Amino acid sequence: MEQNQSKKVIRTLAAGHFTIDAYSGFLNPIMPFIAAKIGISMAVATVLISISNLTSNLSQPFFGFISDKWQRRFFIFWGMIMASVFLSFLGIAHNIYSLIICLLIGHMGVSFFHPQATSIVSNYSKCSSNSKDISIFIASGTFGFALGPAISSTISQYWGLEKLPFACFIGIITAFILLKNVPKVKSEKKDKLNVSIFSATKALFENKPVAVLLVASIVKSFVVSSFSIILPFYWKSIGYNVSTIGLILFAFMMAGALGVILSPYVERKIGVKNVFYVSLIPVALFGIIFYLSKGSGIVGLCSFILIGFISFLAVPVNMSLAQRLMPEYKSMISGFIGGFSWGVIGLILPLISLLAEKTGMMNILLLMTFVPAIFSYFIKYLPDEE
Repeated sequence: MEQNQSKKVIRTLAAGHFTIDAYSGFLNPIMPFIAAKIGISMAVATVLISISNLTSNLSQPFFGFISDKWQRRFFIFWGMIMASVFLSFLGIAHNIYSLIICLLIGHMGVSFFHPQATSIVSNYSKCSSNSKDISIFIASGTFGFALGPAISSTISQYWGLEKLPFACFIGIITAFILLKNVPKVKSEKKDKLNVSIFSATKALFENKPVAVLLVASIVKSFVVSSFSIILPFYWKSIGYNVSTIGLILFAFMMAGALGVILSPYVERKIGVKNVFYVSLIPVALFGIIFYLSKGSGIVGLCSFILIGFISFLAVPVNMSLAQRLMPEYKSMISGFIGGFSWGVIGLILPLISLLAEKTGMMNILLLMTFVPAIFSYFIKYLPDEE
């Protein structure tokens, strides 16, 4: 395939990733206000978020496994349609049942899109190391996820939650652009995929470096998810309005996107393992600063934003290294790193939320920032060189 066509496909998928992750970012800043409108507590709201995350994110390895067998644009097209429509309709959810439907179907669309799209980017990459193309793709999604809270909070602040459904039209248009510009891709390794999903999962976790990379993605998701979901409730409790909360989350994710973009360059300068150490250990330091500043003011917000930057710094390296170690499972690896890792956090978020209500949100968040530093011990099992 010509290089220009490959670039066109990667750019289109990056734009699609930006769009669908923008819809993914709609919920967090407006959830406290949706919860107040329909009369549910923070704990119940967190449970609903967890259920939707579990349904969508834990299914990503399954969709990735299917994608490794059958390359289909079906996943990226319908994923975009489902996510854009139902996550936009969160704004008009008038009871807990309609909220659950929007969350489940919307996030299921997100899980349709990611494994297939990441695999296609990897297949079309012309780099000797595909971490640059992967970083562009992931950074686009991170930028979108950063912009999502700003979009949903701005619409809600100035026009009201009931106007949010109008945002779905951008996603619908993007879905048809994806269908036009992304050709069908044939699987290159079908002869190696005549295994069950259980055998494939076992193979991934029996590969020690890949297992470390998969758990590393869970640890990072643990920090990012907990901060993104719990802090809007904390900031609302101290008087921040929805627009301010959205802008803070926007800055947090923009810092993460910058970390994603810089990741391949940092990797070349200091090596794979050191990228992970830099991305894991300092989280505890900034967590302490954030705690002492009570999560507000210049110092508190800057430390929060820096947590976002360093937490995302190793994401492209994580993804591309895992795919290079086991290239026959590119989509499935994407499903684990990009989806399953976030879904696992959904299992424990209700407990974390309950503890936060009982012992204080800032106390729980401080404890969470020490998890990455503890996990950094296992980075020694990663290969020294590619």
